[in-house]
Amino acid sequence: MTGRAGALGVGLACVCGVVFAAVLTRVGQLQSADDVRLSSAIGSRVGLVATEPVRGTLHDRRGRVIASTRFGWRVFVDPTSFPAEPGEAIVGLAGALGVPAGELGALIVPWMSWNAAESERAASAGETAAVRQYVALTGAVDSAVVDRVRELGIPGVHFERVPVRAYPAGDDVAALAGKVGTERTGLLGMEYAFEGLLRGVDGRGRYARDARRRPLWIEPGTWRAAERGVDIRSSIDLMLQRIAVEELHRGVMEADAAGGRIVVADPASGEILAMADLVRDVPGAAEYPWWPEGQEASGPVEVPRARYRVLRPDEGRGVHAALARNRCVEDVYEPGSSFKPFVWAAVTEAGLASMDEVFDTEGGGWLTPYGRPIFDVTRRDEMTWPEVLENSSNIGMVKAADRMSEAGLRRVLLELGFGSTTRLGLPGEAEGIVQTPKLWSHYTQTSEAFGHEVAVTPMQMLRAFAAFCRTGELAGTMPDLTLRAAGAEGAGVLRRVFRAETTLAVREILGRVAAKVERKMSRRGGEGGWRYSFFGKSGTADVPLGPPPEGYRRPLGAEGFFPEQYLSSFVGGAPIEVPRLVVIVVIDDPGPELVDEKRHYGSDVAGPVVRRVVERGLAYLRVEPDVVQVEDGAGEAEALAVR
Repeated sequence: MTGRAGALGVGLACVCGVVFAAVLTRVGQLQSADDVRLSSAIGSRVGLVATEPVRGTLHDRRGRVIASTRFGWRVFVDPTSFPAEPGEAIVGLAGALGVPAGELGALIVPWMSWNAAESERAASAGETAAVRQYVALTGAVDSAVVDRVRELGIPGVHFERVPVRAYPAGDDVAALAGKVGTERTGLLGMEYAFEGLLRGVDGRGRYARDARRRPLWIEPGTWRAAERGVDIRSSIDLMLQRIAVEELHRGVMEADAAGGRIVVADPASGEILAMADLVRDVPGAAEYPWWPEGQEASGPVEVPRARYRVLRPDEGRGVHAALARNRCVEDVYEPGSSFKPFVWAAVTEAGLASMDEVFDTEGGGWLTPYGRPIFDVTRRDEMTWPEVLENSSNIGMVKAADRMSEAGLRRVLLELGFGSTTRLGLPGEAEGIVQTPKLWSHYTQTSEAFGHEVAVTPMQMLRAFAAFCRTGELAGTMPDLTLRAAGAEGAGVLRRVFRAETTLAVREILGRVAAKVERKMSRRGGEGGWRYSFFGKSGTADVPLGPPPEGYRRPLGAEGFFPEQYLSSFVGGAPIEVPRLVVIVVIDDPGPELVDEKRHYGSDVAGPVVRRVVERGLAYLRVEPDVVQVEDGAGEAEALAVR
């Protein structure tokens, strides 16, 4: 008997062991791969939870806050718990929130009605009702509002903590700082450019739910905490930004202009220090008289002289300063004579003109061999090669540029970065326009010599001109522009475009050009007493019409420009010996009074803005002055640069 019992016990033990092993195997299978037959049940019992990270703080180069995240409270209601007779509760809640009762009721009452109908439907069908239990009433509000709402003691009213993006630096830098959208993603400006760093990493995990979908526990090993976004130290200096905005605003108002743009950078590091774009609603400006499509014209249509609106509409700017289009990177213009230093340097580099060569400048008026009339503002019979640039002679520039091959000149312009973005990271950056080899003609070669038939952004001009502003081994190289503080790693070099000797020659010549700007400022406004030397070049070009509105065309016989309306610019650097700042200013459409008086040129309206910005900016940066004031025999003060 004992033997049989022992054998039976061993057999039962074996059977139990086999069953237990089978169970363990099946459990392992279910854990590693869900059975298809259980997928629907499992799906309803497992939930996913995600937590958003705190967005990183955006600083200026000195640590001042441009954009940061704080936390506020959002008020929401659970319509299933809200008073069944909601009128009194809605009125009280509206008063605490400071919103119209009708507006608040329109958010709550429809969901109460929907929930009631859904509950009735589900009850008749024997199902669980899928009711709405969350209706947001506000964005982020402060604790004072929360206290007022809490005192009401209304059932179904709740609060949740939400992140709020704050911009303490204000409107001066709003368009450059940008904006974060409802999905907490950077949409514009530096918020967009640094999105990958500022956003951080979402947290997430899986949790089990009961039959009523209530959370039970977090599954082990599935939880990952959110990682805060990286704090960014940008290259922007808020004090230089304020100086730039103040002086640009002054320049726009003094010129009675439609707008203005400015960019300030450190040429050694390529850091963008300030950037601003102002637009003004010009009183009495008219819409251009486009011709309706399909309407016949018996002959050329005369476009009447008037001041037309030259800037295309920017609806976002009217909503919020941060939503404005950034025309420093998005909109192109013809640079005019400010383009001449690049062509002059290219001809010099190629050995096609020498410093002591004298050009026949034809007394200021000349017909090209193919019959195109060219005129100079400074009319002389002849000029040396440096004087061609100093006096901005179109004739001398055309004759010199004609010595270069068409492919050679075009190649230099592409090497200078024209026709390609600066890769700054800001949204909507334009590439600009450099004619293709197929469309490049002898006419194009002539136009390029004085900055026509090419379209650039202010940012592209600044980057290229910075090659004249760098010193030592970097002289003649273009910096890689950046919106991040360079720090110890210093600047990136994009490419070498000119030899150091050529850049020094350009700086010396453009120092004499800038001196003319100072003399004009002294005569007209009494400004002087400068402590820093500077150099630069002005440009003036017609404002192009751009594409006509849908259903319209350009009037027959009309030119492709607004009549007697201009874009006036100046690009320069300071001090001359070791430039610390490079600045470009574009003034859109100086007023007709200045045009009539021939005071609309870049040297008249944009040059003074650059002059004042570098003077104030260098003083703020505590750069040692390099100009001394001396008196001539008549007792008049004169500024001399100390080299």
